[in-house]
Amino acid sequence: MQTENWKKIKEILDKALEIEPAGRQKFLDESGASREIRAEVESLLGFAEEAEDMMHLSAVEFTRDFFEEDENVLIGKTIGAYRIIRELGFGGMGAVYLAERSDGKFEQTVALKLLKREMNTAALRRRFQQEREILASLEHPNIARLLDAGTTDDKIPFIAMEYVEGLPITDYCSRHDLSLSERLDLFRNVCASVNFAHRNLIVHRDLKPSNILITEDKIPKLLDFGISKILSAEFNDLDSATITRLGVMTPSYASPEQLRKESVTTATDIYSLGVILYEILSGHRPFEAKEDDINEIYRAVLELEPAAPSIMIAERGTRNAELNSQLKAAPDQTKDQNKRTNPHSQIRIPQLKGDLDNIVLKALRKEPDRRYSSAENLAEDIRRHQEGLPVTARPSTFFYRTEKFFRRNRASVAAGVLILLAIVAGVVATFWQSRVAQAERAKAERRFNDVRTLANSFLFEFSPKIENLPGSMPARQLLVTRALEYLDSLSQESASDWQLQNELAKAYEKVGDVQGNPQTPNIGDLQGALASYEKAQAIRRRLLEIDQENAEKQADLAGNLEVAANINLNGGEFGKAEASLAEAVALREKVLAKNPRDFAARSNLANTLRTSGFVPFYNSENEKALEIYRRAQAIFAELSLESPDDAFVNMQYANVYLDIGESFGYLDDAAQARENVEKGMDMLAAVYQKNPNNIRVRRAFFVSLLKRGEIYRDGEDWQNSLVKYDRALELAQTALQNEPGSFQAKRDVVVASKQRAVTLKAAKRFKESVESFSRAIELSEQLKKEDPSNILIVYDIAGSYQDMSELYFLLGDYQATLDAAAKAQENCGQVLSKNPAHTQSENVTARSKTMVGKVYAALAEKNGQTDSWRKALENYHAGLEIFNRLKAEDKFTALDGKRVDDLETAIAKAEKEIGR
Repeated sequence: MQTENWKKIKEILDKALEIEPAGRQKFLDESGASREIRAEVESLLGFAEEAEDMMHLSAVEFTRDFFEEDENVLIGKTIGAYRIIRELGFGGMGAVYLAERSDGKFEQTVALKLLKREMNTAALRRRFQQEREILASLEHPNIARLLDAGTTDDKIPFIAMEYVEGLPITDYCSRHDLSLSERLDLFRNVCASVNFAHRNLIVHRDLKPSNILITEDKIPKLLDFGISKILSAEFNDLDSATITRLGVMTPSYASPEQLRKESVTTATDIYSLGVILYEILSGHRPFEAKEDDINEIYRAVLELEPAAPSIMIAERGTRNAELNSQLKAAPDQTKDQNKRTNPHSQIRIPQLKGDLDNIVLKALRKEPDRRYSSAENLAEDIRRHQEGLPVTARPSTFFYRTEKFFRRNRASVAAGVLILLAIVAGVVATFWQSRVAQAERAKAERRFNDVRTLANSFLFEFSPKIENLPGSMPARQLLVTRALEYLDSLSQESASDWQLQNELAKAYEKVGDVQGNPQTPNIGDLQGALASYEKAQAIRRRLLEIDQENAEKQADLAGNLEVAANINLNGGEFGKAEASLAEAVALREKVLAKNPRDFAARSNLANTLRTSGFVPFYNSENEKALEIYRRAQAIFAELSLESPDDAFVNMQYANVYLDIGESFGYLDDAAQARENVEKGMDMLAAVYQKNPNNIRVRRAFFVSLLKRGEIYRDGEDWQNSLVKYDRALELAQTALQNEPGSFQAKRDVVVASKQRAVTLKAAKRFKESVESFSRAIELSEQLKKEDPSNILIVYDIAGSYQDMSELYFLLGDYQATLDAAAKAQENCGQVLSKNPAHTQSENVTARSKTMVGKVYAALAEKNGQTDSWRKALENYHAGLEIFNRLKAEDKFTALDGKRVDDLETAIAKAEKEIGR
């Protein structure tokens, strides 16, 4: 081609590519081009339309040799503020160079992408500009960042991107021989970056291993958005179509709709992710045997169903075995290789069969609407597989249906207990066999390990599956207790077996959960729960001492400390709770520092922060509590955006709003209190609607009903307040019917009954209020007998008796008033003996003494006795002294101020009467 003709050819070709094929002949007729130039343009247009005949090369790559300029001439040249060092690669629209900043402002190495001079057409310049806009909008730690952009002196556009030193994801997995879990974790991070792009309306369209580099720090980086598509009407589809016509895609990773040149959506990237996952799991691509023939690879992607990764490995392994056999390879070596993805991989066929096969095949569906709806959903299914949970891609097999049936039916719990008895029998047999002669020792040892594995399976797999079954608590308690007895006896013989010690710590914690974890259904044994958690904590500290920077061990200890602190909060040991939570937060932050974008680590930190906010809240340090709650709230807000269907995250996010609202209430900021509480309640209602059978969500919804009832009561809307409390009481009573031994369910009935009684009292339905308070006190006294150390129950009783004393006074029953006030003070005294700083108990004591003073003042008014006035004055002064101390400690509310004003008036009257 003559150089002087190229400018004219490029100009006509640029315009022709923007015209639909049907109108191009007419355009060429009217262009006035010479026969030679027209023939060259028609040749290039035909070449673009027949791109499938060009094997794996894009049209741009294929025509690279047509251009006369030697790219090496740019080495050492300065483009903008950058000096080119060497060429890194040739992309769809231009070359990419390694360059360094040359303006002296600071040192920086970049990947400089420069549009080819010969491709500097209007259509491709628009495409290049679109790539700049795409990169500018994608600020994510796993996406290569845009650093700079501009044009050369001769108007050639360029962009400077973050230079990533790393290996393609497939090469990285092979070179570092990553385990299955490590590969899946890495791939989930890739999915997160793709999902981020999708949420920003960007489809990559060319996902392949070479565009996903993994750094030495194990951080994936997504590259090359050169042919990405913006899912927005503001961008003209013409440029996108031009790029597609030029063949810039990789058939092995392209989706069927890409090859058919149909509309591209986020489902296109899901397909490419499926191919990449297939390759990092099996070491092969779905249709790699067809890749030498462009027609065959097109037909395979469009028409053939891919084999499951495990089947692909088996087939390849068989071929390798045949080849090795021909080469007289060792038989056992051939057999071992046949079980692996490849001779250099830890992954074996059985690890892929089932869930992972189905996850990959779902991502590779021919029909876009049958694939995963998002990269986030693909990553979530992988996470569920890793945690042993059912996956959405799993077919409805008999085993799968059986497992679902088991979750819905209590009868299977009895079957589980029978199996547990079989485990115990096996343990007995194991210990007996361990004492037989030396000839039987190997057999006994194998049996020992088999039974240990089975016991752990039931403890850590079976037990969690029955936690949400109504009526399962006795079975849970029996299950974990028997397993704990077994592991405890083993630990005495295997103190140096750290894996066994870790299992033992988990077993102690599971027993503690059943005994008294406030966050789960429990039997109310706080002291027993604390003892179990402290045993587990001692083990976890020893394990962490051995490997102090181990993130998993740090997280395990933090989780233990958090639950133990929660138990101590319920037991009134605020000082111990505060120390545990401070250590737990520090551990959570260390874990997060190792991987700042880890979803679980962020969720755990936010949850621990929320729990640590309870300490200042219970100590009436509400400003400090708000500061901690808001930090947790910010993290939960971010997590909720990333995973909008995560029930736990959204529940805790809503709960923080309730916590913040409650703190504002004690700070007398009614507007902020109502706004935050209502926001949290609305969020919890939505979560409950989606997850009505989740026990933790159901209880959170129960708490939100109590809060909403309180709001209606504050607005003197007695009827709506009672409706909410009746609904809450119904939920609590249903939970108690399902779990008659649940301490938590019993206390929920107490709280709902008490709040209902308070509303009846405010509505002046005094007799009904007395009946409701009486039921609450009766059940509270039962709970107190079960666990006298639980100061929340003791405080419940004290508060109920104080309300009862006020009711009896209004009804004119003075003796009953004095008796109820005495009970209130007695129970407050028990709380304050364990926690002298328990503000609520001090407040109730002050109000109770005031009430006693009112009784004696009323009797004095009636009989005119000076002695009664003295008793009234004595109790008034005692109540005022407490209120003044609370005021000095900044633990005083506006309502308390009104109470003090009334007290001072009553004192003045009593002193006047005594002085007569």
